[in-house]
Parts: sequence; structure tokens; C-alpha cells
Amino acid sequence: MARAIAPIFNRYRWKCPNLLRGFVLWSVTLLLVLFQSAIRQPIALGQLPSLTVPRENQALPPVGVERRGTLESAAVRLDGSELFRVASPTVLNRNDPGAQIPVEIRAKQIETNLEQLINGDPDEPGLDPETLEVVIETINEQPVLFVKDANLAEPRVLLTVTNADAQYYSTNQQQLAKRWKKILEDALRQALKLRQPEALQQQISTAAKTLTATGLLTLVLGTLWTLLRHHKHKLEQRKQAEIAAISAAEQPATEPLALEARVPLLQELRYPFGLQRRLQLVQFLRWLMFWAIALVWVIGTAYSLSLFPQTRQFARNVITIPIVFLLTWFFTGLINRLTDIATDRFIQSREKEQSLTEANLQRIATIANVIKGLKMVLLYTVAVLWMLQRLQLAPASLLTLGALIALAISFAAQSLVKDLVNGFLILLEDQFRIGDNIRVGDVSGMVENLNLRVTQIRSDEGGLITLPNSLISTVENRSRTWARTDFQIEVAYNTDVDRALAIVRETVEQMAQDPEWQSVILDTQEVFGVEQLSHSGIVIRNWIKTAPLKQWLVARELRRRIKIAFDQNQIQIGIPRQVWLKNGSAQANRCEHSN
Repeated sequence: MARAIAPIFNRYRWKCPNLLRGFVLWSVTLLLVLFQSAIRQPIALGQLPSLTVPRENQALPPVGVERRGTLESAAVRLDGSELFRVASPTVLNRNDPGAQIPVEIRAKQIETNLEQLINGDPDEPGLDPETLEVVIETINEQPVLFVKDANLAEPRVLLTVTNADAQYYSTNQQQLAKRWKKILEDALRQALKLRQPEALQQQISTAAKTLTATGLLTLVLGTLWTLLRHHKHKLEQRKQAEIAAISAAEQPATEPLALEARVPLLQELRYPFGLQRRLQLVQFLRWLMFWAIALVWVIGTAYSLSLFPQTRQFARNVITIPIVFLLTWFFTGLINRLTDIATDRFIQSREKEQSLTEANLQRIATIANVIKGLKMVLLYTVAVLWMLQRLQLAPASLLTLGALIALAISFAAQSLVKDLVNGFLILLEDQFRIGDNIRVGDVSGMVENLNLRVTQIRSDEGGLITLPNSLISTVENRSRTWARTDFQIEVAYNTDVDRALAIVRETVEQMAQDPEWQSVILDTQEVFGVEQLSHSGIVIRNWIKTAPLKQWLVARELRRRIKIAFDQNQIQIGIPRQVWLKNGSAQANRCEHSN
């Protein structure tokens, strides 16, 4: 029977439909994109800062701002590409900067100047990439970069190279101005060329081809995913057929549903290892297909958007955030599934060695089930924290989120901690396991699931009852090691008691020696004799020690055999007696028992 406990089945599968799963995935990704874009938007005010020395106890700079000593730097981007970084003295209090201008505002103003030049005025001719030129002029002893073009009436200011910029790059202002002049000329000419009608047509054509290829690849992957789903369904049907065949071969014809038939965990543990591994492989491949489809659409959409200069920056966000999100979830899910498979293989190796009893293997299965759940929670918690750190979400938003979580936990922590502590003690003390029949207060049934927080019990009526572990103070385990049938039967008062005792003893012993019941009945000699005398008859009591969870089965069969034996020997069951007094004489009156 120890062979009936085999590898632990995968309990942690996504239960939601695939469409809903995809909708949730893309919704979360879109929220991350929008949220990160929102927290990176600075306010445009001015450009040239004044030099000051920062104080101690500096506040953390905003997202995208890098602090080096007394200087802060921010990137200047055009069409999603970083051109260079500008620097300004550190601003300690951005809510009240005074005469200082934060570096992110200066960078935003420079980006605005560049965008205005590229987009131009609809009523005026646009800039010519061939005649465009960036020049350097010195104003107030500081180099200023201007842009000139044949279609511009006068040069336009781009930016001023400050002393803070030169300090940041460890050079002088003139050398830095020449370097930035070359970078800006190349970037502006490239941006203007990409906005020409010919380039736009090429971009649209390439984007259409990319999306078409993405759709075709999705169709292929979706077809494979569907085929794997059908194959998985066939394997599950075959598994159920083999389980039924094994159960029919091992169970007696008169035996009701066995433990494995009532507990899904033990059902899953009985099918052959080869079929189990094939089913796990198919499930793993379907999981890979889903993530492959998601990755194809992320890459295809991001590449199509990156073709257009107006959406290139958004495309970088589209490709960065979902890629981080997908890769984090992919590798976390991969590690989670691989550890589940490793746990299953370990249980399989222990089961094959036959060095453990059925009870020990059942306990290992229960603990492994809890470890899987705890491991999954820890893995995904670490993944979420790493993803938030990688995406560089604003510290203020994290603090706000942490405060809300702390507030929610403060209300729920008391009962939650009790659940976890009691669940840990249940496992440590081995009070009950998955597959045990227990009674907790007014609730009784078979334990179907057990983790650190809740215990799920399947009642005799078929209802699934969920109990928080903190409510389990006293538990009656009716299936540990052995069980007992407390068999009592009442015979008529005028029955020959010795003859009745002999018939009951003979019937019990015959059943105990029956090959069909010999392995189930362990002992019949614990308690046997007359338990009670009353007006209704004589109560004969017999304790029968049985295998776990077989006490009800033995009792039902024994009642059937006792009925047949009593009928053959003309022994009547007890009938209530009433005595009526009439004219000083007693008359006995027998009546049927109301029950």
C-alpha cells in the first residue's frame, strides 16, 4: 500500500481562463508603463542655475537624476535616444528651490527647444537637414549653442554650457561646447531626415510587415498551444482511466470509496511516473507557449513604435517595462515549476526505495505541499520587490504603498499571525495530515488541503469546509495508526445471554478470519461482554480494532452478518417493556420502540 503514495501533484496551477489571464497581464503592464511615465514628467521652468553648496542630510534625488557630490545630472534625449547629460548644483528642497533650478527641469527645457525646432511651425517651411548648422557663441563669458538654417529668420538658442557641466565632465566649457555641437548637429539632421515623407512611407511599410509577421507567428504559436491542450486533455483522461483500473484491482468489491478516491491529492499520486512526467512536460510547454506569444507581441509592438521618431521614447518604455515584467515573471515561474518538479522527483525516489511507510510518505506529502505554497509566495514577493527596484519607481510612491500595506496588515495581522503559528504547530506536531479524517468542533470529514493559514475539509455530504488554523484548538483524528469500531447490539431481555454472546463472538471471529477482511480487522478481544441491562433488553458490546478509516466499513458489514446470524438462531432484538397496574395486579405490555 506504500506504493500508493507517489510524487506530489502540481497543485499550483492558474485557475483563471487564458483570456482573463492575458487581460490581467497586459493591464498590469500598461499601468506600469503609464505610472513610470507619469512619475518621470518634470515641470519646465528655466534653464540656467546658480552655483551653491548643498547642505548635509540631503534628500534623495528624483527618478532619472544622478547625484555626484555637489552636482546633479539629468539626461537630454531626442526621439528616445540619450544625447548627453547636463549638470546643475544639487537642489536639496525641490518644493522650495529658491533661486536654484533643478537639473531635471533644465534638461526638460533643452528637450523642448529641440522638439520645437524639429516639429517647426505648420505655417512656415521646416528645417533643411543639408543647411542646418549648430554654432557656438560666447555670451556673458559662457558658451551658448545656437542653431542656424536657411529657413530660419534668426538663430535659435539651444542651451548654455555652464561651469557645472564642465565640472561634471572634468573639462573646460569650450571643449565641452564643441563636443555637444557635433552631437546636436548629427542628432538634429537625423531627426529631420526621419520626418521626411519618403522616410515616413518606409516606416509605415516596415511597421505593417512587422505586425503581419507578429500575427502569423502568434497564429503558429497559438495552434501549437491548442494542440498541446488537446494532448494534455487526452493524457488526463488516460491518467484517470489508469487510476480507476488500479483502484478496481486493489479494492474489494464491497469496499466503498477508498481514501485515494476521496482525496484528490492521493488520487494524483497513484498514476505511473512516466505518464506523470509526460503530463508535466506538456503543461510546461503550454506555459512556454503562452509566454512566447506575450513576448512576440511585446517585441513586435515595441519595434513598430520605435520606427517612428515621435513614438520612439514610448517604445523604449513599452519594451523596457514589459520585458522586465515578462522576464521577471517568466524566470520566477520557471524556478517555481522546476523546484516543484525537483520536489516531486525527490518524493518519487523515496517511494521507489520503499524505505518509508505509507504514513511517513503521507506526512512528507503534506509538508511538501505546504513548502510549495510558502516557496511560491516567497519567490513572487522577491520578484515583485526586484521588479519595483529595477523599474526605479519613485521612492515616495513606494513609501505610500508601504504605508498602505502596513495599515492593512495592522488590522489583519493578529488573526493572520495566529493562523500561521497554529498551522506551523500542526505540521510540527503532526496533528493531522492530508487524507486524515478529523473532527474539529461540529465539523468533520476528510482533510483535502492543508497549508500554514487554512485547513480544508471535505464533509460526508460533499461540502468543502475551510477553517482558519487559528480556530483549530481541539482536533479529533479518527484515522491515525489504527481505528476502532464500538459495536453495540441489544437483544430481548428473555434471551439466553450466553447463547447470544456465543453467536456474536462466533460471527465476529468468522469475519476476522475471512480473507477479504483479515487485513482490515486487527483485534477483536479488547472489550466483549454484557454492557447494560434494562427494561428493553440486554446490550452486548464489542470493541473491534481496525485499520485506519475502516471502522465504519467493518461496522456496516458486521451488522449485516449479525442480522443473518440472529435470524438463523431466532434471537430477537430488545423491545421496550411497560408495566400497567390494574386492580393491584401487574400486567406486562410490550410495545414497539419509538425509534
